[in-house]
Amino acid sequence: MTNIRIEDHCWHIILNSNANEKRCERNWKPVAELLERHNIRYELHIVRTAGEGIATAKELCQNGIRHIVAAGGDGTINEVVNGIFISGVDTHEVYMAVLPLGRGNDWVRTHHYPKTIAEVVECWRNGNFMQHDIGKVTSQTYYKSYIRYFINIAGFGFDADVIYDVTNHPPHFLGFNVYVLSLLKTLFSHKPTAVQVTAKEDFAFDGEVFMVIAAICQYNGGGIREAKYAIPDDGLLDLIVVPKMSIPKVLKHMKDMTTGDHLDKIKDIKLIKTTEANIRTNAILRAETEGELLVTGNYRIELMANALNVLTANC
Repeated sequence: MTNIRIEDHCWHIILNSNANEKRCERNWKPVAELLERHNIRYELHIVRTAGEGIATAKELCQNGIRHIVAAGGDGTINEVVNGIFISGVDTHEVYMAVLPLGRGNDWVRTHHYPKTIAEVVECWRNGNFMQHDIGKVTSQTYYKSYIRYFINIAGFGFDADVIYDVTNHPPHFLGFNVYVLSLLKTLFSHKPTAVQVTAKEDFAFDGEVFMVIAAICQYNGGGIREAKYAIPDDGLLDLIVVPKMSIPKVLKHMKDMTTGDHLDKIKDIKLIKTTEANIRTNAILRAETEGELLVTGNYRIELMANALNVLTANC
């Protein structure tokens, strides 16, 4: 843990105007007043299109900026992290804070961020930065490899199929129920995928899976505790392989999946701590990181231990 004085630096805030059903920018004024009240200096960078957060964070880092805030939801955090890591700078020099202004806000749950923005800003003043682990997924196709970094969870199979449905078949209303509706719809249409999963520690799985999770933090999908044993600075990924399950079995353990108890109660689930893993398949296996869909293919997952300074409420 590293402690710095927040007031000693100017923070470059990347604000996603589309976060929380496009309320983020409209609700910015009271947040700005809070920051000014606490003498926190900042410059605001509003992003409005997919990928703009990556480009903005990359440019800031390349211009010498080392104190950055992701203001939005988990997708905004993901874009800022990716921008930092493709910038070419030494990421150990970068300090990232989060203003959780999105809808799901899964990453902040592991770090026990307070419920209100006023409390979050107060927590900022403690200046406690964790050396956070970062994950890297390489999607390997016949022609090219695509890299995406993540700070929370990468999901393969069912997780990503739900995101695919949310993205491509949105209902005519918004809110958390969008995810729940897509989850239920996907559950009844989902087909298990034959995969080979290997990890550095001589772990191997060959069979049909419901989903595979590579976790740095614990929560995904708007509060579902998919990886309750994950620790964001232990230098290890929690690789969770959930084999093919029947719909009745999934429904039976739905509550367990929200609390994380499925890892103890469903004996077929495999959990291994690792720094490297590979997923290979001859079928289409979708993947996502922090709600962002990846290019499909085979996947290599790697962990970069203690790679980024991130403000945490865990003291």
